[in-house]
Amino acid sequence: MTAARARDRLADTLRALAMLSVLVVNAIGYAAAPWGPMLGVRAPADSMAAALTQGLVGALLQGKGVAMLSFVFGMSLWLAARRLGRQPARQRGLARNRRLFGLGVVHGVFVYFGDILTLYALVSRPLLRRLHMPWRSLRRHLGRALVWALLTKFAWLLVLVGLGADPDTSSVPSFATVRGAWPFLQLNAGSYAFALATSLVMAGTVTYLCMVCGVAAARLRLLTHRRWRPALRRWLWRGGPLLLALGAVYGWGCAALAPTDPVRPWIDALGDLTAIPWAACYVAALALASGGGRAPWCGWFSPLGQRTLSLYIGHSLLCVALFSGLGWALAASTLQTVLFAVGLWALALVAARRSQGRWPLEAWMARR
Repeated sequence: MTAARARDRLADTLRALAMLSVLVVNAIGYAAAPWGPMLGVRAPADSMAAALTQGLVGALLQGKGVAMLSFVFGMSLWLAARRLGRQPARQRGLARNRRLFGLGVVHGVFVYFGDILTLYALVSRPLLRRLHMPWRSLRRHLGRALVWALLTKFAWLLVLVGLGADPDTSSVPSFATVRGAWPFLQLNAGSYAFALATSLVMAGTVTYLCMVCGVAAARLRLLTHRRWRPALRRWLWRGGPLLLALGAVYGWGCAALAPTDPVRPWIDALGDLTAIPWAACYVAALALASGGGRAPWCGWFSPLGQRTLSLYIGHSLLCVALFSGLGWALAASTLQTVLFAVGLWALALVAARRSQGRWPLEAWMARR
């Protein structure tokens, strides 16, 4: 029972910390979305603080939180199903999957085009019937998932570099410039359909690989059992310095090069290629630092990890209200936008620690 509780708390801690990355990245690019640069348009344009903020967000957060959440999603699937039989676990998983899909569609069409819930619901559905497969079969399945993910990632990098630098999107409608409910809905819903189709083709296999890795890690107790800690330390010492160097190059590119610079596609490809290894380093380092989730400080973050769905949707609604033309269209600086996301996350952390029960969306998802 102690090990089970530790695994649950570690998953919640990882989810809470990964959500900080997602909120910051979504917020910093929101005003220029859906067709603007991923890290937004620098504001003020000549500000050193804005350039440094973009560089740090790119180096430390861009792409890492989504990969971590996909991994923890797989962990959570196994942790929820491990005490159930194959059929009850699949039925419960399918019921939650349908709710997640419905919520994702509503969120994506009406609120935020970059919704990840729909993708998670679609990608994780085939995994539900494989949760209890024998370890040898799961290992072979993991190998096949790795091959498909690598092929897809290579194809995406070729597309990313082949498209060249981002065009000037200053005259293209964005969430900051759109006015009225119907134009906002048209822009958001159309972008959501395009983003979902693109994600399924270009990112679906990678997302699925992260989920399968999460299932395998939970089954092996990779992050919670003492026998794996020397291997995790060796992996961090061997891969960490190289990833730090590559991350510094990517962060420099985000800070120094405009999205329209001819070299920028190669910098973005580097960031995309290293995002998942960075996320893996974060997961391994947090598992070691927390003793597999047993450290007292995990109790600071785990309550929020149980309530990230409400935080994710609430953040999207606030971005619409504050930064879109449908709301107040506040012209916040790059640094102010990041501070807004961090502040919201910190406020949610305090609220979650003081909450006694589930928040509304989590209660709805948990219904039988």
